Amino acid sequence: MRRALAGLAALGAGGAVGWSVVRLRDARAIAEDPEYAILEAPLSGEPRTVTSADGTELHAEVFGPDGAPTVVLVHGWLCTALMWRLQVRELMPELRVVTYDHRGHGQSSPAPTEDYSADALAADLRAVLDQTVPRDEQAIVVGHSMGAMAVVAWADANPADVASRLAGAVLVNVGVEELVRRSTIIPFPAGLATLRVAVGGRILGAKLRLPARPNPVLSRVVRAIGLGPGASPAQVAFFARMVLTCAAEVRAAFGATLTGFDLAQGVSKLTVPTVVVAGENDRLTPPVHARAIVEALPDATLVELPGVGHGAPLEAHVEVTGAIQDLARRVLLPT
Repeated sequence: MRRALAGLAALGAGGAVGWSVVRLRDARAIAEDPEYAILEAPLSGEPRTVTSADGTELHAEVFGPDGAPTVVLVHGWLCTALMWRLQVRELMPELRVVTYDHRGHGQSSPAPTEDYSADALAADLRAVLDQTVPRDEQAIVVGHSMGAMAVVAWADANPADVASRLAGAVLVNVGVEELVRRSTIIPFPAGLATLRVAVGGRILGAKLRLPARPNPVLSRVVRAIGLGPGASPAQVAFFARMVLTCAAEVRAAFGATLTGFDLAQGVSKLTVPTVVVAGENDRLTPPVHARAIVEALPDATLVELPGVGHGAPLEAHVEVTGAIQDLARRVLLPT
């Protein structure tokens, strides 16, 4: 018995040492990553409070020169406006850039009515456009993941305003229907698609309590689900920290919304020039979504990024920023 207990104690001690070694190795890799200093460098914007239709207060920031054409950046589920840090840095010398946190995310307040529906996402974007973009100007709106879904939801709810309020749109890592069924995270055979949807829906809507800080296991899970194999250590750490800031209740409420999200019939209302960006290794919204959206849009361009996962604004920030700049020069900026 004593030998058995001693063996268990030694195994536990060995595991603790191994865990510490992995932590130190990860920390060293992050610190040595050239992306680390860029991602951690703060940006100074003008803070704004935007009030949505139901009273939800959204934290927004405005960067860049007054009077310049405006680009509105809308982040995805579990992220914050920080997701766009690299785009803001490159766009702000030439463009006026608006970012905001979704309700219940980042520095925005939770919904007082507990409304985390697609209609709420559309109403929030409408409030941001109305309260941060001059009424007589058009803007480009850029959405990532759930943020791109918010753009489609807004266009579906406000078809008469699309041409007057938008000059163009960029949709990154997006799907508008059958999100769980088409995802490749849960490895069910095609014949068990119904079971995939049921299990996936339970997972998305679960109020699972997550650690307050990233750890080696969680970081690897985040990379496997949300990022491509080429994501750098600093990008993984940055992404993981954002995911952990979202309250469990908000995460579950929006997760339930995403489970049943279906705006396929509303896509065609986004009648402005649109660029759709897909990641080849995106397991949450595979490129099949982007291709279907491009086919449904009247004026669309598809950009598929090899090796990139669901975090294209981080993983392929040069390409995503370039897509925004190219569209801005086409529809907003004088030649």
